[in-house]
Amino acid sequence: MIQETTLANGLRIITDFMPHTRSTSISLGVQVGSRNEQDNIAGVAHFIEHLLFKGTKDMPDPLQISETIEKTGGTLNAATEHESTIYWCKIVSDFTKQSLKLLFDMLQNSLFNPKSIELERHVIIEELNGVNDDPSSRTEAILDELMWPCTALGRDIAGTKETVTSISREEILNFLSTHYVGSNIVLSVAGQLKHDQVVDAAQQYSAKMSTGEKIEIPEIVSTQSSRQFRSEYRDTEQIHMSMGFPGVSRRDPDRYAVDLLCTILGEGMSSRLFNEIREKRGLAYDIGSGVLHFNDIGSIQVFAGLHKNKYEEAIDVIVSELDRCKYDVAESELNKVKSLVSGRLKLRLEDTQFVSGWNLSQELSSSEIRSPEDVLHNIEAVTVSDVTKVARKYMTYDRMNISIVGPVGETSLV
Repeated sequence: MIQETTLANGLRIITDFMPHTRSTSISLGVQVGSRNEQDNIAGVAHFIEHLLFKGTKDMPDPLQISETIEKTGGTLNAATEHESTIYWCKIVSDFTKQSLKLLFDMLQNSLFNPKSIELERHVIIEELNGVNDDPSSRTEAILDELMWPCTALGRDIAGTKETVTSISREEILNFLSTHYVGSNIVLSVAGQLKHDQVVDAAQQYSAKMSTGEKIEIPEIVSTQSSRQFRSEYRDTEQIHMSMGFPGVSRRDPDRYAVDLLCTILGEGMSSRLFNEIREKRGLAYDIGSGVLHFNDIGSIQVFAGLHKNKYEEAIDVIVSELDRCKYDVAESELNKVKSLVSGRLKLRLEDTQFVSGWNLSQELSSSEIRSPEDVLHNIEAVTVSDVTKVARKYMTYDRMNISIVGPVGETSLV
């Protein structure tokens, strides 16, 4: 059962009581990400996420933070996205209050020691180096640059080496004080702890938190009108390829049809791309598709690691499969992917971490929690006509983007 409370400082609390579980999962979400950054401090949201694990007034040694959770058998982690930053832990339910105290301590009392900042600066630069060294990650980065030029969506969430090197402690603290405020934070708890217990603990541990103001981010509108292609030479054994089209936002009415379209294309071993590219032709090992939904826009993507001498053939087959979705989707195939999507959702709902994250993401993105039943109803309502319609609407050649990393020479793709 989902219950919600908003504290006087603006902090929103969501609980989902799951009495049959032994675990409790806590997700603390801040409505801030790379899209809130100015270009000169790109990566500061991600930098702060790292630094919150580097010591607080009560726990100045970073090891104390990790041990508080891990000595109970739990897990603690965080992630920065384009539109949010999430801190989460999964613990045995007996340690829920202790874990809540730790997370609020990290958000409010982190030290931001100058030595820790300099050390973490190097860590993040190595993180960026790792992404750049990985060909598949590099194709995704190039695709983002093609699709979202001159916007935060077109750059790495972690920033650039130049910005990470130059961000000052003062800029970090200013960004923190602006965005890490009650009206910008959601606490989502799923597990054995009851709602009133969570509210009481949150009131106690967030007593010093200011309300602040929610800051809106500028909308992005895709104006692309011609196909774009970019390649980067690497001496690799495969050609790594990412293909993308501007898609739909989280709240767009076409969302569920687009999601099912991408499931038909590249989700799992029974998908069209897996069977045509890998099983029938042996042109790839990894092949799949996916969607990204932001608050105002989204994308449809295909990714693959292709035979380096046959990548053009593989891309032709991929494009043919995209075209086939525009007119040839059987009722039986649609029912199969509906069953796949709904079945996986139902299985995930047994996991407190998934439930906690689900409720959090709903609240952060729309201030309204859609129940799994509502989502399943919307999925079931999608028709064959809906799927072929969105395929024709969004997967058009004049809005196609292709990025390639590998031993690329002259190509007919340009």
